[in-house]
Amino acid sequence: MARQPKKEWLTEREAAEFLGVRLSLLNAWRKRGIMPVRPNPTGRGVLYDAQALRRIKELADKLAQLGIPSPVSAVVQGRVPVKWLTQLLGISRQRLYQLAPGSLTWEKALTLLERRVNRDPTLKTVYQSLKRWLAGTTQGRQQRKGTALQRSR
Repeated sequence: MARQPKKEWLTEREAAEFLGVRLSLLNAWRKRGIMPVRPNPTGRGVLYDAQALRRIKELADKLAQLGIPSPVSAVVQGRVPVKWLTQLLGISRQRLYQLAPGSLTWEKALTLLERRVNRDPTLKTVYQSLKRWLAGTTQGRQQRKGTALQRSR
């Protein structure tokens, strides 16, 4: 397991190592504006906020416990792994998109799981864990927005 960063800002290589992803994937996220960065004072590369990376890693670890593949990508991109969800629910990809038209969000995935829990009690632990995780991420987002609003005033 990667070590906990003690610095406030990490280089690209350190950030990729900490998250356990390829450097090219981290760069792709940065170029799409998904990962917040700041220029490196040395003029070479960029630096990543260690606190933000810790939050991503904590959420990814929780998702990994649920058996979700590529949990870091799932957290960073906010995407539900469709293959994982179809296998979990025992339905086809086509049926999944019929039940949840449009973009498959974590909220929609939770709703689909909620419907299935009554028929399949084995899904109950996954549903409850995902619900707690989602509540934690939503609450964290609201707190960060509140902090940002206070700073801007």
